[in-house]
Amino acid sequence: MISGRALSCVALAALLAGCGTSGTVQGGNDAFTATTLTVYSDLPLLGPDGARMSEIVGGEMLALYDHGGHVGRLHISLQSLNDYADPSVSDPLLPDPLRSPSLQIGQSAHTASSDLSTAAYIGDYDSDATWISLTLNNQNEILQVSPGSSYVGFTDANPADLAGDPGAFDPYGRRSFARLVPSDALEARAIVSWMRGLGVKRLGLLADNSNPAYDTVIAKLVAADAPAAGITVVANRAGVDTTAPAGAGAYAKLAGSLAPAAPDAVLLGGVPNAGAQALWRALHTAMPRAKLFAPSTLAAPSFLSGLGAAARVTYVTSPILAPSQYPPAAQRVFAEYRRLLGAAPSVYALYGYDAMNDILAAIRRAGRQAANRTVLLRSFFALGRSGFHGVLGNYTINANGDTSLARFDGYRVGSAGQLVPARPIG
Repeated sequence: MISGRALSCVALAALLAGCGTSGTVQGGNDAFTATTLTVYSDLPLLGPDGARMSEIVGGEMLALYDHGGHVGRLHISLQSLNDYADPSVSDPLLPDPLRSPSLQIGQSAHTASSDLSTAAYIGDYDSDATWISLTLNNQNEILQVSPGSSYVGFTDANPADLAGDPGAFDPYGRRSFARLVPSDALEARAIVSWMRGLGVKRLGLLADNSNPAYDTVIAKLVAADAPAAGITVVANRAGVDTTAPAGAGAYAKLAGSLAPAAPDAVLLGGVPNAGAQALWRALHTAMPRAKLFAPSTLAAPSFLSGLGAAARVTYVTSPILAPSQYPPAAQRVFAEYRRLLGAAPSVYALYGYDAMNDILAAIRRAGRQAANRTVLLRSFFALGRSGFHGVLGNYTINANGDTSLARFDGYRVGSAGQLVPARPIG
């Protein structure tokens, strides 16, 4: 079944078709013969988080629509791909991409890199997905702009990085990745600041055994920042298995083993799966007075909707701010989205809008050489240094690909699993 929001995106795509977004490339990367450049978008458009991801695509479409589907004489085409792999699909007769997220993401990156008209790639959203796509895109000098993917090792050398990062993502020494959210290093500081404001003194840390472990690095970063804030790490457990069945007693045993350390707060670095939910509930049962902190990787319906009574003691940090905290330009995008797509968007639409808008600005700056990927990368990062004036605010993007946007919001969790703004952080 196609959702109403998806149908609205189809309607906007039809509007874009009237703007001349199709065409042919006569000379591949030749800046003087290309008539169409393609921007690929790769996001998990189905599943529990599909609605938010579809809004990002809606924002991308809206930005392209606002440019009339052109930059100068160049037609700009948007190709939206879906990298969601349905975990319920197990039929061995079906193609592997339907059963494996890594193969699906790899296929998307291969599709983009095989298209001579490709100028840029918006995505991926999760850090583990970007780990798969980024190396291939970098090898092909494809500009990659992510609306998420906060793993610090994509951009900066940090003691918490996995071995070889960030050099593994730009083996030829040229950066091609930028993100529109702050890195995990900044989020760790925001989390510690909020903990200190709430009077946390004794902290327990858990990191699951995800592989690759990009979503667990936040626990290492918080552990490094906590002492300076007067917070003692009284328990630090890596390699936590959240893949066990949700009803498994292992979660109760793990939570009970933390209780003697008497933490007044616990943070989990991990992925939003059913095991993490079960662990969360077990932590609350074992330590009902402890505050439970969830970083932005867990700020997803697939995690928040199943916390039970533990929701009352859950504290979530996210760079996705309350709508009122964005500038007037964002409010205009919200209104235009409602008018053209017939649905009230969330803030996620703004990230798609600015990702596309920034790419289009780089294409415009590159001019007749926009089809040359090397030139387009230089144009994008030159604009990043001078600053983008976007619907997310005014921000720069440095040579490593990090945004100057550094604000976070602290949220509580409502009875239906919804995020309830509590306070701005940073």
